[in-house]
Amino acid sequence: MTDETEDKNADSATTTNGGGKKKSRGSAPRPIPVNTLEDALAIPQALKEYNGSNPWAPAELAKVLGVGAKANKFYYLSASSRDYGLTEGTSRSAEIGLTNLGNEFLFAPNPAEEHLALEKAFFKVDLFQKVYSYYSGGDLPEMKYLGNTLQGTFGLEPEFHEDFYNLYQANLEFINKFSKSSERQIEVVDPAKRDHLVVTGSPQKSVGELTVAFVAMPFSEKTGKYPDGFYREVLRNLITPAGVEAGFKVETARKDGSDIIHSTIVNDLLDADLVIADLSDHNPNVLFELGVRMAHDKPVALIRAKGTGQIFDVDNLLRVYDYNPNLWKSTLEDDIPNLVKHIKATWENRNSQTSYMKILRGKEI
Repeated sequence: MTDETEDKNADSATTTNGGGKKKSRGSAPRPIPVNTLEDALAIPQALKEYNGSNPWAPAELAKVLGVGAKANKFYYLSASSRDYGLTEGTSRSAEIGLTNLGNEFLFAPNPAEEHLALEKAFFKVDLFQKVYSYYSGGDLPEMKYLGNTLQGTFGLEPEFHEDFYNLYQANLEFINKFSKSSERQIEVVDPAKRDHLVVTGSPQKSVGELTVAFVAMPFSEKTGKYPDGFYREVLRNLITPAGVEAGFKVETARKDGSDIIHSTIVNDLLDADLVIADLSDHNPNVLFELGVRMAHDKPVALIRAKGTGQIFDVDNLLRVYDYNPNLWKSTLEDDIPNLVKHIKATWENRNSQTSYMKILRGKEI
C-alpha cells in the first residue's frame, strides 16, 4: 500500500501498532487514535509555523509535512490530532484548524500550562480517561488482566488491546516528561467539575503574584459583519498575547453556543483585577457586563474593532482602543504592542479620578 492510496474505511481497516507495522483489522470501529499524542502534535505545530495558526487546506498542510495529501498516513495523523482535541477537521475536510486546546499548548506561557494542555489532550480520548481513573493513575497490569478489564468493563474489542496498551503507555511517558519542569503530575479531572473559566494565557509569575484580566466579549458573531470564529481569533491572537505581555493572567467565560450570563460569570467579572471589554458589534451581554463592572467603579480597558459606532457617553469620557479587524500578521504586529500600552495605562491609572463613575458623580455635584 503506497502513501497515495486512500483507504475508504481507514478508521477500522488498518492501524499502526507501537512497532510501526500495519496490520489488518476487522470492521469494529476504532475508539482510540492511531498516533501518539507526541506525533499528533505535528499537525498543530505545522499550522502555527507555516500558516500563522490559521485554518489551512489539507493539501497545503500535507505538503509542509512531506506526506501525500491523500495518503493514509496523513489521514491518520490528522484524525489523531482531532481526537486529542488539538485541531478540527481531517485530511478529508475542506480545512484543518486549531482548537482552543491546540492554542493553549502552542502558546503556553510556561511549562506548567504546557503540561496542563497535554493532560487535557490525553483525557480528550474517553477511554484513556476511564482506564486512568479505573487504575487510579497507577501502572497497568499485565496484558492478560488488562485485556479482561478492557473488554469486560470498557467493551474494547481484543483486536485493539495491544494498540491501546502501546498508545496509552507512550502518551503517559511523553506527558510526564513535562512534570519535572512544571512540578505537576498528571491527574484525573472530571469534566463536569471543571471551572467554567477558560484560562487562555498567563505571564511568567508564581500563582500568588498573578493579576487577573477578565475578558468580556461576544461569544459568537450574530450581526453578519464579521465571519464565524472572528472573536475567537481576536481573543487568541490579539487580546491574550497583549494581556500576558502586560503582566496579566488572561481569563474569559467564553463558551461557544451559550449566550446566558451566569451568576458565576458576574462574580468573576467583579473579582477580576482588570476587565478588558470588547465593544464590537454593541453586544448586549458585553454592555450589561460593562455596566455591572463600571457600577462598582473597577478598572476596565475598553477596546473595539475599527468601524464600530460610538456607544452613549462611554466613548467620549473614556479611552477606547480601536484594533484592526483584519487580524493580519502585519496588523497584529502593530496592534499587540499598542494594546499592551493601553492595558498597562488603564491599570496604572486605576485609582485616578477619571473613572466613568467618578466623572458622572462629579457632574451630579
